Amino acid sequence: MAVTSKDKESGRYYTFAAFVHDAASAEELQRVFRSDTLSDTVVATGGIDAAIAWLQKHDRSPQRLLVDISGSSRPLDDLDLLADACEPSVEVYVVGDRNDVGLYRSLLARGVQDYLVKPLSAELVRRSLSHSNPAQHRGRHGKCVAVMGTRGGVGTTSVAAHLARTLARGGTRRRVVYLDLNPYDSNGAGILGRPGGAALFDVLGNIDRLDQQYLERTLADAGGGLHVLAGELDYSEDFLPAPGTIPRLLAALSQYFHYVVLDVPLRGGTLAAEALLPASLICLVTDTSVHSARTLARLTRHLESQPNPPALLTVLNHTQPASRGKVPAQDFSQATDVPIQVRIAYDGKAPVLAENLAQPLDPGSEFALGIQELANQVTGEASAGAEQAWWRKLRRKTA
Repeated sequence: MAVTSKDKESGRYYTFAAFVHDAASAEELQRVFRSDTLSDTVVATGGIDAAIAWLQKHDRSPQRLLVDISGSSRPLDDLDLLADACEPSVEVYVVGDRNDVGLYRSLLARGVQDYLVKPLSAELVRRSLSHSNPAQHRGRHGKCVAVMGTRGGVGTTSVAAHLARTLARGGTRRRVVYLDLNPYDSNGAGILGRPGGAALFDVLGNIDRLDQQYLERTLADAGGGLHVLAGELDYSEDFLPAPGTIPRLLAALSQYFHYVVLDVPLRGGTLAAEALLPASLICLVTDTSVHSARTLARLTRHLESQPNPPALLTVLNHTQPASRGKVPAQDFSQATDVPIQVRIAYDGKAPVLAENLAQPLDPGSEFALGIQELANQVTGEASAGAEQAWWRKLRRKTA
């Protein structure tokens, strides 16, 4: 069937959406849907581009999605684009015309449920779908990015909040959640224009019912695919989540969001340990002070000693203008023996104005440029850009 304007206007939720190039494959899929009496399904003509365009017109992604990569010269790159357009919880199936074991393994590594080689048959499709067990769902879980500072005043919350906003703006339908674990004096939610409230405590108290509908009702919507989860406590109240609840919360959020940006207060103990353990990437925000140098070295040693150490990104945020007494960044890196991947130049205006007005950063400001560089590191777009530059140089040499 073709995608109609009625589909766009209805906001209808589909259990299965398929996009294939040829009529024969479409017919086999329709046959499976009819014989198995599957409802709320759609079969349309096209490949990944058509699937992305369709997803952009619907508020919710389907439960299952099948896409055709026949004829694609870079199928893995195309699938990366698709990943930004649909929710991480979607089960993705891929159809192609290459009987290639290497491609099959690469697809599975990206969270694809199965790879079917044409020509399709109703029995082949039915067998592939029936073998999909929710308990064994490979899942395309979102990436958990923890942001932690070496001391107060280095701009950890500003970096985390604006990183979340920048990540949400960078994808076609990318979903990002900013989670603030400091309920006392953090302004992360305020930077993003949302009140602190009590949503964080409501979610932690209902850890057994964290489905998509509950999270959509509870999390604050900051617009553009960005959501906020935070809370405020009186200074006399303790914040002591039950053991295991923070990892369970992060696991649930990773099912429905492409990126979970976790603002971790600088403290040890169970809270920090449980918050950092599920993170696949930890951004350490620092300045060039002696205290930060010591803390950065300690944190790096601690994180690298974990059984499954996460990737680390060191962000040098210049929160003060340059002065004669400042330690040069190169000397700081040599003293700590920790490489600095991202440097944010001093910006005395943009972050303060954005925080006070709860607005996005001026895109041309020094702070915004630094956050964009960090976002590129998080998504891998920085390395992709370097690869493109290499190919452009090769073309110039051979021209």
